[in-house]
Amino acid sequence: MRASTVIAFVVSLLVQVGYPLAITLLMRRRTRASWHLFGYGALVFAAFQLFTWLPLSVYLDTVVGERLANGELAFVWLVAMAFTTSLLEEGGRWCGYRFLFPRRGFRLSWRNGVMYGLGHGALETIILIAGLTFIYFLAYLLLGRLNLETLLESMTAEDRFAVGDALRGIVNTTWDQPLIVGVERLLALPHQVAWSLLVMQSRLWRQKRWFGYAVLYHLAVAVMVPGLVRLVGFAVAEGVNALLAGFSLWIVLRLKDALVGEE
Repeated sequence: MRASTVIAFVVSLLVQVGYPLAITLLMRRRTRASWHLFGYGALVFAAFQLFTWLPLSVYLDTVVGERLANGELAFVWLVAMAFTTSLLEEGGRWCGYRFLFPRRGFRLSWRNGVMYGLGHGALETIILIAGLTFIYFLAYLLLGRLNLETLLESMTAEDRFAVGDALRGIVNTTWDQPLIVGVERLLALPHQVAWSLLVMQSRLWRQKRWFGYAVLYHLAVAVMVPGLVRLVGFAVAEGVNALLAGFSLWIVLRLKDALVGEE
């Protein structure tokens, strides 16, 4: 167990939890957008992703995706899964605008759309990603106090084959791995807000093409970043992701002037 890796885990968790909350509190302080909107975004993510599609996608990736991982259809599978995720996630946002916003008379405005997107992105980061990071961190601490080879020798050959590589991977976690997750979450939040506003455009202006833009942009990010990770590694992939996050931030600021109806 290395001190540098432990520190990196702590920093990563602080970023994953503190960053979306800090941005949300800043947005709330400057615009007075309702917390109900934040809750709506979190609810939509939970309903359309966390408790439904995400578990199913993990199952499909395990059953089907692993068989295609090294084949010619690997990219086709990546695109298919990314497209389904994008369509369901943006469809969930659309349903929130259609059915949840009218419940309290919320208008389709920039500040409301941003707060709605922050709720979606915050739940994804704090509950899902930070939760998984924390569990991984606990496993790293626990296995660091054990003799891994002795533990593996106590298992049956079948169990050792099934979990041996995974346990060694946890023990050999380097300091940069948790930090990469933290950086990725920093870059993910602008995407979530931009997609939220693009979907809102389709409702506000009654033009379906804006919903299509949100799905296609989401699809592009979901394919390009993991695809580049496989081809050229995390450094290049996250560099491209940073450029895309900058583009998402530009969308958010550009739509501030285009969207009307501020309360």
